[in-house]
Amino acid sequence: MLCFICTGLIWSCRKEDQNNGIAPGDASVAKYLFDAIRDEVDQQLNLQGSLNGIREDIHNSSRGACANVNISPLGNIFPKTVTITFPAGCKTFAGADIEGSVTINLSGRVRESGSMATFNLSEFKYKNYTLSGNYLITFTGPNSHITNITEGKVVTSENKIITYTATNISTQTAGLSTTFKTNPSTFLQDDVYEISSTSTGINSKGNEYSLSTSAPLIYKVACQWISSGIVTITEDARPAIIATLDYGDGTCDNKATLSVNNFTSTIMLP
Repeated sequence: MLCFICTGLIWSCRKEDQNNGIAPGDASVAKYLFDAIRDEVDQQLNLQGSLNGIREDIHNSSRGACANVNISPLGNIFPKTVTITFPAGCKTFAGADIEGSVTINLSGRVRESGSMATFNLSEFKYKNYTLSGNYLITFTGPNSHITNITEGKVVTSENKIITYTATNISTQTAGLSTTFKTNPSTFLQDDVYEISSTSTGINSKGNEYSLSTSAPLIYKVACQWISSGIVTITEDARPAIIATLDYGDGTCDNKATLSVNNFTSTIMLP
């Protein structure tokens, strides 16, 4: 499971009105969306027995709830092509609206050190956003991975555009004792990841931004949102903007504290 990590901040808090037209939340919105999709794709991959080395499937055995999963070639043979389709009305394991299709090229078993997975998004829907972009996931061990995201683009319901490039490093810190063999349908739901991340892009106001973790982000697979951790966001504005987003004390909720220069407020995440 990858987290990726995931963090989101809705620009409708209108910080741009108080910060020279800049919306620091755009960076966090983009991060949240791209990480959430990565996490859902990872869960779908981990649920397929023929992809994690638990069994040799001789037929497609989709275990993806509302998602449709097609694997080729069948059996314990790599590399594989995996197509995951989320139809209209589908929800993630954490309960978020998701719609679209991804085709994943998988070089080896999921969670096997050195295995790599690549896929891209095109007109992919998550909640009220449309996304495109490229993913490269490198498994560095059974409980860790690195995710690189390039050419990311978010289109909002207001047709605003945010671009995004990122590198995330994720390490599993809990849920190691439950496995596909012991709990085949629910073994991912107690997983917890610690994530460090850096990202850059251009926000909806046309300003360049950068984002980095200043305290590790804690992601629980069973929760839609980051539970704790802090990110620092800088924007190339006049004057320059430096903001921090604090995800709280570990409670699973959509609240976070945004501090921009001398202004602090509690915001609601998408």
